[in-house]
Amino acid sequence: MSEERLRHAKELANTEPDEALILCNDVLNEHFDDPMGQKALFISAYIMQQAERWGLAYSLYERCAQLRPDISEIYSNMGMCLEEHDPDKARECFRHASTLNPKNPHPLANEGLMCLQTGDPQGCIDLSGQALALKPDLRAAQHNMGLAQIMLKQWPEGWKNYFDTLGVKHRERRDYGVPDWNGEKGTVVVYGEQGVGDEIMFASCLRDLAKTNDIILDCDGRLEGLFKRSFDFPVYGTRFKTETPLLDNHTPDYQCAIGQLPHFYRNTPEDFPWEGYLTPDPERSLQWRALFDTFKGRKIGLAWTGGLPNTGKKKRSIELSDMKTILNDKDTFISLEYKPVSEDLGDIKTYPRATAKGGDIDDLAALVGELDAVITVCTTVVYIAGALGIPCYVLVPDQPGYRYGIEGDFPWYGSVTLIRQDGSWQETLETLDL
Repeated sequence: MSEERLRHAKELANTEPDEALILCNDVLNEHFDDPMGQKALFISAYIMQQAERWGLAYSLYERCAQLRPDISEIYSNMGMCLEEHDPDKARECFRHASTLNPKNPHPLANEGLMCLQTGDPQGCIDLSGQALALKPDLRAAQHNMGLAQIMLKQWPEGWKNYFDTLGVKHRERRDYGVPDWNGEKGTVVVYGEQGVGDEIMFASCLRDLAKTNDIILDCDGRLEGLFKRSFDFPVYGTRFKTETPLLDNHTPDYQCAIGQLPHFYRNTPEDFPWEGYLTPDPERSLQWRALFDTFKGRKIGLAWTGGLPNTGKKKRSIELSDMKTILNDKDTFISLEYKPVSEDLGDIKTYPRATAKGGDIDDLAALVGELDAVITVCTTVVYIAGALGIPCYVLVPDQPGYRYGIEGDFPWYGSVTLIRQDGSWQETLETLDL
């Protein structure tokens, strides 16, 4: 009976963590520190980890480690809880887990991910390779290796590993009842995956695909208007809906996640388009232009917050005060923040109707398209500005995301300039010449 409850709790971990925790607690009330209770405690920690309640998960794992200091998996999971909070301690946990069980590939894969997140892509490749030597089908390790290779601009190898790991982590796989596309001729349903910024960035590949195939695009509803205007093929904003008229209106031959396309079309520096490829709404653009013409100087968009707690928010965000060195009295500055701002913005103008999270990207694109420049952290605004051909200066932390590479330019957009952190952000921005 206890085994059955724990099995059910694990099944509920991703969808109903609180209910799953209740089931584990019931078992713990009956078993305390005997082997069944220890298993319930471990599963409780796992449930909290899946719910991204890192502090509670870590504390539960600590108790598990006191009871069973010989179990490699406990220390590996402890390290995962510490990745954002204390990377050095996380590495210690992963290495101890590997010492306890040298045949366990997961601590190696987890430490490889830490290397990727802390600006050491070669370390990630090495550790991921060791993990794959132990478990060749460990797709998380292959995925991390691919991202590290892309970071180093080893594009053919990186995009191949990325292509082969669809469904890992945040890479959504959808099913339209047809085979996955692998370069064949025919009609292809291309569907969005990951965030809005990813959909925009990968959408540059659609024109390459359209040279040889018919396309039907299923995207985030917030992008539907912008994409319909920009591309000459059917666009549906039904990515997150369970039912879509797409299959009633079309008979596709293949399906393809949009992040699969770079494997075919982005393998050399010359493959990247560099020019813009999105068309903003002309009426909304006219409205923003009429408003901006009443303001002084250049119109410069600012964004200083990026990511979520589990997608590197701490590294991808800065304080507005860090930007004070670029603020002046001759130009007009406009906030592109997607969340409500609590601090006093002074003369910085805000237009939540266009920038608020969850809003229609068409309005934001029209606004950005009428700016003279954008200065932003690593967030969706980068891809919007780049895809519109607007000059954009990206504040890239010293531990960058894989898209921005470990050095060099940003290959996706010619209008985007990377400002890599050198010292504090105030010191780095003092070198920015607009």
